[in-house]
Amino acid sequence: METLKAAPVPDGEEPISSAQIVAKVLTEDSSMLNTFLKNAVSSTERELREQLEAERQAKAAFQEQVDALKKKSEIADENLAKTQKQLDETTKTVEENNMLLRRFLTLNGNLP
Repeated sequence: METLKAAPVPDGEEPISSAQIVAKVLTEDSSMLNTFLKNAVSSTERELREQLEAERQAKAAFQEQVDALKKKSEIADENLAKTQKQLDETTKTVEENNMLLRRFLTLNGNLP
């Protein structure tokens, strides 16, 4: 600003007024500020987009893990149900065999 005010005035021209100097400096500063802000916003936007993409990828990977664990859990539940059914059948068979054995032993006079 002081450089503009101290600049020599060509012959026949009027010196630049203080208001014109201030307006010119503000316009230049505002232009530089706008450029800076555009670059800052662009950089921030790019970083946010990259962060969003990374979060999406992490979410997708996490969802795959959740799906795999759900499948394993379903398989484990099915196996548990099968095992429980087999145990119930075996218990029933053992009880039936015990009952038959008692009858047999009772008939043979070995049990009271």
